[in-house]
Amino acid sequence: MIRLGEDKDKEILKKLWKLCFPDDTNEFICLYFDQVYKNDETLVYTENDKPVASLQMIPYSFKTGTTISLAGYISGAMTHPAFRKKGYMSRLLNASFEVLKEKKYDYTFLIPQKEYLFEFYEKQGYVKAFPERIAKLSSDFPDFSSSASSQKREVQIYESLQDLFSVPTPYGESLEKRYWQTYSCFLFEKTNVILKTESQFTHILWDFFTEKGVLFANEEGWAFSFREKDQIILKEFFYQDKTVKQFFLQAIREYYALKKLTICNDPDAPFVRYKGMIKALNETKELITDIYAGMMLD
Repeated sequence: MIRLGEDKDKEILKKLWKLCFPDDTNEFICLYFDQVYKNDETLVYTENDKPVASLQMIPYSFKTGTTISLAGYISGAMTHPAFRKKGYMSRLLNASFEVLKEKKYDYTFLIPQKEYLFEFYEKQGYVKAFPERIAKLSSDFPDFSSSASSQKREVQIYESLQDLFSVPTPYGESLEKRYWQTYSCFLFEKTNVILKTESQFTHILWDFFTEKGVLFANEEGWAFSFREKDQIILKEFFYQDKTVKQFFLQAIREYYALKKLTICNDPDAPFVRYKGMIKALNETKELITDIYAGMMLD
């Protein structure tokens, strides 16, 4: 039987999540079920009224050109190991398509956690989308420290979400909100992109800092960074112009004291792979695959 989620399901689904996604921390699971999970966005497959499989349909805005559409992000698609290979997930996905259509959603998308799952989702009508382009740098970056404009482009460094909350700003608004507005402007400049609400942005930040990420930001640029062994990984990197880009690269390199750097989702870099998949729910809508997704709570 397939039904919407109920309050009594949450603790069972949390345990099922930990069983199906053992790499996720307890902190992440608690965040997800406290801040993201909603009963009316959840489908569960039950046996004897106990959930044995489940998925969430999280609403996102999908910008294509100048058009904004609704897209349902399939998250937390999981089946208890004892109930797999019975077709439960296929039935849940088909049910999710009908629910999303009733709510006037035009698309559904997801990010498979394992490579073999691409083939499974293709059978459900999804196609590969969200291309990843990777740039690798391993040389010194230009020194802009003596530039007259360096003060204007000073890059702020944040190592925790508390850093953002603790910084006072004019007009009583939080720095987090200002940065969400800046981040949203960078996203909106892209032709095809998954947009983020302020709460979704906050969830991404929480997960990012929990994973020991370091944020470099100002109103002209933005970089989500991680250290991975002997190199720097930039998960997302936005900048207004090439000069701003170089200031950020210099600040990032000086912070980490490393030369090797990988930039994910660099528009000028070569294509590496597709990160996710998408399916059109409205036949009048064009199916676009060259879409920028950026950081997601996945």
